[in-house]
Amino acid sequence: MTVHPRILSIASAQPDHHFTQDDLLAFVRSYLLGADWREHPERVERARALAQTFAAVRIDARQCVIDPNEYYTERRGLGDRMEVYTGAAHALGGEALRAVLTDERSPRAARDITDLYVVSCTGYTAPGLDALLARDLGMSRAVRRVGIGHMGCFGALVGLRQSLASTRAYPDATAALLCVELSSLHMRKTGDAETLTQMALFGDAAAALVLGHDEAATGPEVVDSYCAADFASADQMTWTMSEEGFVMGLSSRVPITLRRNISSAVDGLLAPHDLRPSDIQHWIIHPGGPSVLTVIQRQLELSDEQMRLSWQVLRDHGNCSSATVLLILEALLRSGKPRRGEWGVMMAFGPGLTLETCLLRF
Repeated sequence: MTVHPRILSIASAQPDHHFTQDDLLAFVRSYLLGADWREHPERVERARALAQTFAAVRIDARQCVIDPNEYYTERRGLGDRMEVYTGAAHALGGEALRAVLTDERSPRAARDITDLYVVSCTGYTAPGLDALLARDLGMSRAVRRVGIGHMGCFGALVGLRQSLASTRAYPDATAALLCVELSSLHMRKTGDAETLTQMALFGDAAAALVLGHDEAATGPEVVDSYCAADFASADQMTWTMSEEGFVMGLSSRVPITLRRNISSAVDGLLAPHDLRPSDIQHWIIHPGGPSVLTVIQRQLELSDEQMRLSWQVLRDHGNCSSATVLLILEALLRSGKPRRGEWGVMMAFGPGLTLETCLLRF
């Protein structure tokens, strides 16, 4: 019988600035339309459209590393934003990584980490967060480090896939995975519908886990992973640099593309293990947005209960890019609902157009 590595511990960190969706709508209205927008009939109509966009994503609250009301009082260039990213991602990512390594359930300390994967698509710095955090936490100078960027919301599952590869290749390996995303640093003045959706949907967060072999561990086994891409639809999700931060391109056709591809991607993950979607009790699905969750639920014939935590994390935190799927997994494990022997599937989507999946056994 194959012995698979287990998730030994998982933790997350939230920024200090907490806002309701109404708070952020008020900021965006003032930021884009001016504080006196109510005095201009043509702006009132745009304000109504903004309210519809913010309501449609079904989010109650989000967290940000900056207070937009203060940070965006002046124009912010890419350099300004990356300066804030370097300090804030270092602090928030460090908080999550320290938490996962000091969790009372974790049998591993920083010096035990042999492989460190750091995922982020919302900023860049060199030395990278992997080097800075390995130094600060006292990891071995021989720790194998990899920074994973450019992959958007599915980056966590790439990191988990690489962590699985490390622990398979080296039986004594222990891998740490950190995702830290600061989307609030990329707001800009525009009427572009895709950017407005970004401003309504995304929040900031960090999450981390530790993967390794331990017979006494109670966390889920990471059994397998599977990746599929619809390259013909690659332009439906984009994330590009501009002088005023990173700019998102998000086509309304993404749910249609996912509907066309999701069943075959899940089959690619499950079939080698003689499993079907009906055999899976727990679904950890990245909430790219309400339309994405609705399409996936219908296509895979999932129950409301199986989708509940994805909707809950979306409602309470927004879409936190790569960190989101780990927030859902953390919530599931803390709920105590998974029973020994049950199966779980993690999945997330992003530029490519890529569908990344992972199979868990609890």
